[in-house]
Amino acid sequence: MEFILVFVISFIVLVGVALAFALGKPPTYRPSRAEVMTILVDLMEKRLEVARWEMFLSLPILHDPELEEIRKDCLIVAFGGIDKPPAGEGLSGAIYDRDGLKRIRVLAVKLDHLIKSEPTSKLF
Repeated sequence: MEFILVFVISFIVLVGVALAFALGKPPTYRPSRAEVMTILVDLMEKRLEVARWEMFLSLPILHDPELEEIRKDCLIVAFGGIDKPPAGEGLSGAIYDRDGLKRIRVLAVKLDHLIKSEPTSKLF
């Protein structure tokens, strides 16, 4: 009798977990443009944690194509591209050297223009 009770409870739990995986949504990373600007400013001011920077670099931003382009440009700064070498390691708390921070600053200006050109309301 105990075997049947344990079997039924285990079966119910496993079915619940399977339904949660089948019907649930995967976690997504949806930062706003202002949040990404904060990340870039914190990076330039040597306040950004490496883990937060790596999370920003590693997760695609699917809801905003322009923001995804900024992220891809940051990947080129971090790891290099076809025609650009990766940024060097920084000193005294900085993630990147001066050249890398200049490249990040250019991306921050580009993002600032995107933020300023963003409409204040959207019609659906």
